Amino acid sequence: MDREESQALVAALKMLSRRDYFRVELADRLAKKDFRPKAVEDILNRCADMGYLDDRRLASRFAELRAPSRGWGPARIRAELGKRGVDEAIAAKASALSEDIFEQAMATAIRRAEVRARDNWWQTREGHSRMVSSLIRRGFEPEEARSSVGRICHQREAADHAINDQPGNPEGIS
Repeated sequence: MDREESQALVAALKMLSRRDYFRVELADRLAKKDFRPKAVEDILNRCADMGYLDDRRLASRFAELRAPSRGWGPARIRAELGKRGVDEAIAAKASALSEDIFEQAMATAIRRAEVRARDNWWQTREGHSRMVSSLIRRGFEPEEARSSVGRICHQREAADHAINDQPGNPEGIS
């Protein structure tokens, strides 16, 4: 290993000690430090061999964290990984969320969309459509979005009817 490769390895390990990087991200950072492309490629391979650089592992972790915390669907996860230079096959596999993670992501997406929605949004066709559109923009398939919104609307309507069907005098009229 020549001096430049040694310096590139030290720089790469310093960066990787602070946080994980995708291969393309680390390559870009090393290139900005004016290391030769050959030295950068050798160091990336060396870091991968040592287990410090693994796009598959990082993409899976990225999806497992971002989907439920930000309410991102599979298409959004795939797009974000693509922006970070992750191979399409790796991004596709990572964005195939488990059922549990998918449900958490959908719940978060709905919660976030409801913050901006009108009160009782589920009672109007426009509110229903806006919620579906919001979920699609967050990376969920149209059918998944329609199904989830339909389920929520049904639950909310049932809850509204249950409150209205209570016996007694709700207006307090004597």
